[in-house]
Amino acid sequence: MTEVTQINIKGELTKRMKKKPNGLMVKIARWFLIEDWVNKRLREIGPVKDLDFMADTLRCLNIKVEVKGIEKLPMQNSRLLFVCNHPLGGMDVLSACTAVRPACEKGLLIPANDLLMQLTNIKDMLIPVNKVGGQSKDLLAKVNAAYASDQQLMFFPAGKVSRKHKDGIYDDAWKKTFVSKAVEFQRDVVPIRIEAKNSPFFYRLAKLRAKLGIKLNIEMLLLVRETRKQSNKTITVTIGEPIPWQYFDVSKSANEWAQEVRKITYEL
Repeated sequence: MTEVTQINIKGELTKRMKKKPNGLMVKIARWFLIEDWVNKRLREIGPVKDLDFMADTLRCLNIKVEVKGIEKLPMQNSRLLFVCNHPLGGMDVLSACTAVRPACEKGLLIPANDLLMQLTNIKDMLIPVNKVGGQSKDLLAKVNAAYASDQQLMFFPAGKVSRKHKDGIYDDAWKKTFVSKAVEFQRDVVPIRIEAKNSPFFYRLAKLRAKLGIKLNIEMLLLVRETRKQSNKTITVTIGEPIPWQYFDVSKSANEWAQEVRKITYEL
């Protein structure tokens, strides 16, 4: 039976710093990551796993997911790569997974920040991609094994949450990896648009950080608090027409194809 997930910020800091963190650091981290609130919600959700955990998390936060284009999802013997824009953070994963669940009978895998491995309820769905050094070859093998499997895959090609620009809130350029992997492993690509946004404070902090020339992604620390602010809201997820992997031919580079799919996604 799956245990109830509980996060331990002090323990995680100790593990990553290789020494005991001081009390002020732990206090600041707990404020940003609202440890007590998160653990209370996790206890309310209980010992459920994978896609059930994601659905129950949305219910716990009273977040509704409105799905458009469900009829476009291939259901029979299709090996798909879902690619999504990234307006919110972790809530994007929950809402997009809920939308595509009917096509995931054989499972769904998601490359994700290794910090999320603390969420034991969904760790079997996650491929940790932020580790480096001696483990990099092993991680690459796991990623390739996932692409070669019969499970569906979901990818957020921006690699970070959307930021506010002069003409709107949207992802920066998408990374090209999903295009080369789609071709290599013959997976059709399904673009998915998530319509949502974080609070004005999140974007103001990101803009200030960039203006001051600070490279550390400070605003990322607010994403758990931003998740709490999505409670009682509706997130709209629009599914696009599948793009056959053969579409990505040599007429354009992988990077050019990636930006084209990004454009298609935002036009949904």
